[in-house]
Amino acid sequence: MKKEILYVLMDQFADHEMSFLSQAINVGETGPKEEPKYVNKIVSLDGAAVRSIGGFAYAADYSLSTMPSDYAALVLIGGYGWADPKSDAVAPIVLRAMAEGRVVGAICNGASWMARHGLLNSVRHTGNGVDELRAWGGEAYANEAGYEARQAVSDGRVVTANGTGYLEFAREMLIMLENDDAATVDRFVTFMKVGFTELTRPQPRFRFNTVGLFTTDNKRTVDFYTKAFGFSTDWDGEQPNVDMRLGETRIILYPRPDFREMTSRDFAYPAGLNGTMELAVDVPTFADVDREYAHALECGATAVMEPTTEPWGQRTCYVADPDGNLVEVSSFVEGGGRKTLITHIID
Repeated sequence: MKKEILYVLMDQFADHEMSFLSQAINVGETGPKEEPKYVNKIVSLDGAAVRSIGGFAYAADYSLSTMPSDYAALVLIGGYGWADPKSDAVAPIVLRAMAEGRVVGAICNGASWMARHGLLNSVRHTGNGVDELRAWGGEAYANEAGYEARQAVSDGRVVTANGTGYLEFAREMLIMLENDDAATVDRFVTFMKVGFTELTRPQPRFRFNTVGLFTTDNKRTVDFYTKAFGFSTDWDGEQPNVDMRLGETRIILYPRPDFREMTSRDFAYPAGLNGTMELAVDVPTFADVDREYAHALECGATAVMEPTTEPWGQRTCYVADPDGNLVEVSSFVEGGGRKTLITHIID
């Protein structure tokens, strides 16, 4: 007999939050699976039908008292019903599932409800923001250090996600359940995330990858771009190749001696300021250009050009990093800073 995946639904549940997961359980890459590994079942508090936020009524397969004791996963789908005190009846079932090592998934307010019952205190997790988890959990939520600002987080046998992380939630659940091999799961996620049109569009010969900087001191350069411009990296401090990211933007660092050894060639590196190329970053307003220029100098940048408003309407400035590479900071929006800009947009 196939193991069941039990979706615990409250009235006013978010039907979209279980659509990707439930679909991938039953459907393969070319159509319905002849032999799905699992069976999807719905659990409501009393076995009665539940209504989604989309207005659809879903018939329940089980109540809390009739659901099987042996199953593959327990999934708490988000929605407004988790704020109802009646949902507390689910707590003993989740506690037992975690104690027995069963897969437990919670998304959106399902994760917030977990915080309210102290069920996130021993796992890395996410949800609708740490402030929301704190508000729901009160004193019962004692693991803010375990919160990760990600769409979905898997730790041990527990998967959590925020309310917009339903695709990432499905991925983590499918991999944990070994519903398909990892490559098949990733193809499913990519197809749903990128879309048919983009995936079938003729691909260009080249796709731009990154900008690489050849450094004299990786640590010094990492410290500079981290502190001055907010780049992040998981560099271990030892490997020669450093991957740094700022949002969707990526740069790599590589030591000059290592590059010479790798290519068996000598290179002529510029001394002092390097006018061959630049890195350019945008900031919200003119005031932010001035603020970030001063901040970069505090972080060790070399001043090249003070903030200047050009005739074409751009306020810009230039600094140089520890190896003399130029960095431009600019904006085309005149205003009083981030707070003023946000207030203007809201108004």
